Amino acid sequence: MLVMTKTKLPPVILASGSPRRRELMGGLGIPFTVTTPGVDEAAIPVEGLSPGEIVKKLSLHKAQAIASANPDALVIGSDTIVVMADELGPEEVMGKPVDRQDAARMLNRLQDNEHRVYSGITVMGPNASGQPETRSDFLCTRVWMRPMTTDEIETYIDTGEPMDKAGAYAIQGQGSLNIERIEGCYFNVVGMSMYLLNRLIRELGYSLQVVPQGGNA
Repeated sequence: MLVMTKTKLPPVILASGSPRRRELMGGLGIPFTVTTPGVDEAAIPVEGLSPGEIVKKLSLHKAQAIASANPDALVIGSDTIVVMADELGPEEVMGKPVDRQDAARMLNRLQDNEHRVYSGITVMGPNASGQPETRSDFLCTRVWMRPMTTDEIETYIDTGEPMDKAGAYAIQGQGSLNIERIEGCYFNVVGMSMYLLNRLIRELGYSLQVVPQGGNA
């Protein structure tokens, strides 16, 4: 049996259809449910916003979509984008590829280059005093991808892995073979920084840490 080290958590809802975020949450050992928010990200205006502001806004919309019907729960929304570094040319924000050709275009741009991954998190729900509160922030991780040939890119796309990932690659999957190094939070690149999530949860007066009770963990 597991018990929280601080104030007991309300019900926790992950407002995301991402299997990667679900796996990250599952590793914490706390109970949670998953509800896909069904937000049309393309319909949310983000013109003129910085990359960090974009992922914060999108994560907020995802959390709001679920929190309105679940006022007694802590709802977690998250969003990730890939951005080419300014010094490498015109800045481009990359979401998920729309098709194989788009995935190839993204990977051709990323290979042999540095890019930045921004992931935003919003937590909405009652704080430890029972008052509704919203906390939102983002982290940025720098990533360097090795040079790749056209055949390597096409073979990677053949795996199907790039098709539902921001920037058309998964650092925790076969995409790891193409990542030379990173600077910053690894989990931020996967799709949700666990450090940042814990910080926001702590700001609401809770803890995500659990300890065994009675040796039955």
